[in-house]
Amino acid sequence: MGKVIGGAVAGYVVMFVVVFLLMTLGWMALGANGSFRPGSWETSTAWVVVTLVVDVLAALGGGYVAMLIAKTPLGPQVLAGLVVVLGLLMAIPVFTADTSALGPRPDLVTMMDAMSKAQQPLWLV
Repeated sequence: MGKVIGGAVAGYVVMFVVVFLLMTLGWMALGANGSFRPGSWETSTAWVVVTLVVDVLAALGGGYVAMLIAKTPLGPQVLAGLVVVLGLLMAIPVFTADTSALGPRPDLVTMMDAMSKAQQPLWLV
């Protein structure tokens, strides 16, 4: 059971690293104007596509590592359960947030502002 849990945790770490690195590259490539709709904190279609591609790559990498360490399909299954539970917990603030106070997006946006103020489509959350 230790290998299964270790595999799931290692897979989650791999997913985190892949998402962090690739989303950073996506931000560097698209910038604020490519990542958001004009004057808005709503993400652009290009950013949504980048997010979906990165998420799939991260899931494949994390699942592979979980399977490699656990040596049983239970490793990736535990990882999937972990991702679902944490994803639901992280989605709650998005669904309950009041975004009316954000105001228009300035031309210059730091990555930290982008991460904290970006408005993803609710279906993507």
